[in-house]
Amino acid sequence: MKDNLYNNLLGIQRAMLKVLGEVSSLTSSPVAIEEAIDDHWHPKCDVFETSTHWVIVMELAGVNKDEVSITLTDDYLRISGTRIFTTDGERASYYNMEIETGNFDRRIFLPDTPIEKDNPKVQYINGMLRIAFPLAPIVERIIPIS
Repeated sequence: MKDNLYNNLLGIQRAMLKVLGEVSSLTSSPVAIEEAIDDHWHPKCDVFETSTHWVIVMELAGVNKDEVSITLTDDYLRISGTRIFTTDGERASYYNMEIETGNFDRRIFLPDTPIEKDNPKVQYINGMLRIAFPLAPIVERIIPIS
């Protein structure tokens, strides 16, 4: 009964998010809520630019670096994997459950700023994934006047 109720509520939530997404797409500044529709959790991340790099920092506490997959397309960077916590075989009754587990997936769309996609610097330290793409140099050329 509880599972059926949960699935019904989840279905209602997804339907509402789809409607909000459709309404949002009609405005000048759409809300990015499509990630809330799927069955994956989406790690929090910061995306910023320094004077030399375009940087993504993602919080992946409790995820083994071997469980993380990073792929790149012309349009976006995709970071996915799995986080699993076990109770060491003991049956557990949760009083509070806020840490998301299971499969995660996050797409970060690449900037309009030219970056060097071929050689990002990737670090994974203390559950924080950091990916830094060097900014591509801006090349100016002289256009002669005829």
